[in-house]
Amino acid sequence: MSTKISRKDFLKGAAATAAGITMMGMPGCAPTVAGNKSGSTESSAEKPAEAAADTVITPVGTYDCDVCVVGCGVSGLAACVSAAEQKLSVIALEKSGSTGGGGRGTEGVFAVGSQMQKDMNITVEPSEVLSREMGYHHNRVDGLRWMDLIKASGDNVAWLKDHGVKFTGVVDDYHGGDYKTFHWFGENRAAHDYAPPMTAAAEELGVKILVNTPAQKLIVKEGKIVGVYAQKVNGDYIQVNAKAVIFGTGGFANNNEYLARGHFADVKNVVRFLSGFNGDALRMVKEVGGTDRLDRFSGLFQLTVSGAPGGEYGTFGSGNGLVVGSHSADNIWVNEKGERICAENSGDENWMALMIPTLAHQKTYSIFDRAAFEQNVKNIAFPAKTAEEDIAQMEERFSSNPFGDAFTDNTIDGLVKKVCAAIPEIKEETLLNTINHYNEICQNGEDSDYGKPAKYLHELKNPPYYFIYIPQAVMVTFGGIHVNRKFECVDANEQAIPGLYAVGVDSAELWPNIYTINVPGGTNANNVNSGRYAAINAAEYIGSAKTGAIKTDGDTSPSVIVNSWKNPKDLKDGTYQATSRGMFGNITVNVTISGGKIAEITQTNELETSYIGVEAMQDVLIPAVINVDTVAGATATSNGFRTAVESCLAEAAK
Repeated sequence: MSTKISRKDFLKGAAATAAGITMMGMPGCAPTVAGNKSGSTESSAEKPAEAAADTVITPVGTYDCDVCVVGCGVSGLAACVSAAEQKLSVIALEKSGSTGGGGRGTEGVFAVGSQMQKDMNITVEPSEVLSREMGYHHNRVDGLRWMDLIKASGDNVAWLKDHGVKFTGVVDDYHGGDYKTFHWFGENRAAHDYAPPMTAAAEELGVKILVNTPAQKLIVKEGKIVGVYAQKVNGDYIQVNAKAVIFGTGGFANNNEYLARGHFADVKNVVRFLSGFNGDALRMVKEVGGTDRLDRFSGLFQLTVSGAPGGEYGTFGSGNGLVVGSHSADNIWVNEKGERICAENSGDENWMALMIPTLAHQKTYSIFDRAAFEQNVKNIAFPAKTAEEDIAQMEERFSSNPFGDAFTDNTIDGLVKKVCAAIPEIKEETLLNTINHYNEICQNGEDSDYGKPAKYLHELKNPPYYFIYIPQAVMVTFGGIHVNRKFECVDANEQAIPGLYAVGVDSAELWPNIYTINVPGGTNANNVNSGRYAAINAAEYIGSAKTGAIKTDGDTSPSVIVNSWKNPKDLKDGTYQATSRGMFGNITVNVTISGGKIAEITQTNELETSYIGVEAMQDVLIPAVINVDTVAGATATSNGFRTAVESCLAEAAK
């Protein structure tokens, strides 16, 4: 029997996402597994062991169902609900502690022809969308897939509403009113308005969700997919026998091998903002003969600086002066040899295209002067700090140089010498010639090399001068697993692998190499559509063989992690403060001890999101720490918050 997930339960299980907080264990507070008689303090759910293709697995328990959905994010939940509506029995495997996945921070869904649009007399011609998308990609896009999505999109919104998903409207003045295809969730986004109601809908329809249970290996019989092995939190394996498997695992942003296949350079230094998206599905699909489209994958890409604070409008978006000023179109971008590589305004029309020129090089560095930086931070669209604060942050970054990749000097010759002494691959003559030639271009008012518009030609003449490494960054990947129009995984000959489907960003082949941002909410529209229709296609594939019933035998392994937190004894009264890193920035915690016990905990932060990170700390974590000795659910706790609290308690116990 499945367990209902309330709003507060959902927060308790919130994993690290674009809209969330970092969920890790607290040092010194060993996690134990509920029901694990061995007393092991290790949790395989946080970093599960990968089952190799030739691994012999002995499961401790089995499940029998019609469909196994792997991943319970936006697309996975859509697949769960849709499959259950087809009277299929569904087991869902989720490797984190709750549903919602990386889509919790999404703001809404693209659609054409919805009732909401009709009620507002909004008309959008499908050809308008198709021609723009296909034209942007020089017709490399599969127009049929876009047509499928557009035709179904209006009804998909109605379907979501029928299952309790909340929308607040279509056009939004804050974004300039150009969002007539975007169906907005509420202020707290998918974290409240999609994940909880779709989870409830799935469970009401009989879907059994196993959290902290990552899939590890597909089961093949006579060329057909007949199930999957998964691993519980104590390391035990279970076998899920299914007539079809639907993958919706959220991409591979944390997988260096796959990023490199997609032409990312210097993958060890790529900055990521979500954890756990390791390309598990792609690995398993390839093990059974599926093929990939890694040469065409896209995603949420950006240039950043090492150690920069993130936040929704920090590194991803235009909100942090250090980041924006460092990769500005006014600057000079050079490669690992000190050669200028492109017109630096590559992201003018689409900031997802900003990083594309850097993919042809091993490393990219930016050179600018103080005047250019000051002007750029004054033009930031979503200011997280004042211009003065941004400038102070920049000065501190170059002064402390914690990563050994930032150099400054009051003369160009001095800057070149410092850079080349630290980075021998760059020769003084090359770098100096690059800067001098660029200054000549600026003086002439015409970029004779790359044709950058004159408004961006900013001569380096206002010291101090700066040189910094601008690494690539990725939040989410789109595509990778090659599927057909039914979302069936296919082999190298375009033949479907019977019983195997991939949905959501795992198989999003709508944006080859560059995410256009022309269609607001397009990713979520594809997530919902692919999940919904993969399940419908799976029902057709299964046909009369469906049983509509779940059977289980022998699985006594836990799916819940319990963290035992024993407060130190003899705490001294007083108020103690500590700071630790959260998902996007620092979290500062104040712990007040009164009568030897915790009386109050408060937290401050600049960058954690209100609808997941702050809410989880205020509504769940702080009350739990104050009122009980044991905090249940490892995925419910922010590493930064818990570490800071522990530091305060350690100080109080001295």
